Amino acid sequence: MATLILPKSKTAILIMDCQNDIVHENGKMAAMSGGTMAKLIKERNVLGTIARLATAGRSAKIPIIHVRHAYRPDYLDAPRNTPILASMKTNEILQDGTWGAEIHQVLSPEPTDVVITKTRVSSFYASPLEAILSAQGITHLVLTGIATDGVVEGTARDGVDRGYYVVIPDDCCATFSEEGHRAALGGVLGMLTTVCKADDVIKALPHP
Repeated sequence: MATLILPKSKTAILIMDCQNDIVHENGKMAAMSGGTMAKLIKERNVLGTIARLATAGRSAKIPIIHVRHAYRPDYLDAPRNTPILASMKTNEILQDGTWGAEIHQVLSPEPTDVVITKTRVSSFYASPLEAILSAQGITHLVLTGIATDGVVEGTARDGVDRGYYVVIPDDCCATFSEEGHRAALGGVLGMLTTVCKADDVIKALPHP
C-alpha cells in the first residue's frame, strides 16, 4: 500500500450503524442471523478497534461523525422495496427511542462528536451528512461500521461518486461472515477506495 495521506482539516471519521440491534449479541438483527455477525464482531474486537481509532481522531482534532440508522415508531419512513429494510418494520428493528436504536456503549459519542440519523443504506441518502462535510471543507472520509457489505460499501460507493477520497480500515468493519467481509473489500471497494488497517490511519492522522 502506498503511503496514506490524510490532509489536516479535510478528513473526517465516520462510525456507521454501530447500534445495539445490529452489533450487540442481544440485538434483534443478531437474533435473526443466529448471532453470527455479533460473534465475529466480538471475536475480532471490531468495536474496540473503532473506539481506539476514534480516540486517536479526537486527539488529532478530526471530526468524528456517528451515523445512526433509525425509523419512526410507526415506520412510515421504512422502505418496502428491499427485503432487509422492509424487515425492519416486521421485526420492530431500529425503532427510534428504543435500546436497539442506541449506539453501542463502547462507542458512545463524546460531546464534540456529531450524530446524524439515516433511513437507507448509504449514509448520504436523505441525511445532513454532505451538508456537514461541505461546511467543514472535508474531502477525505475514513469509513468504519457494520456491515462491510452494507453501510460501509453503500457509503463508500456514494462518497466516491460525490468526489470524496475514501479510506476503509478493514479491522473496523465486519459482516455476517469472514468470506463476505473479504469479498466486499477485495472486489470493487478495493479499486474505488484505500483499504488498510486502523493503525495505518492512526499513523497518518494529522496532529496539531
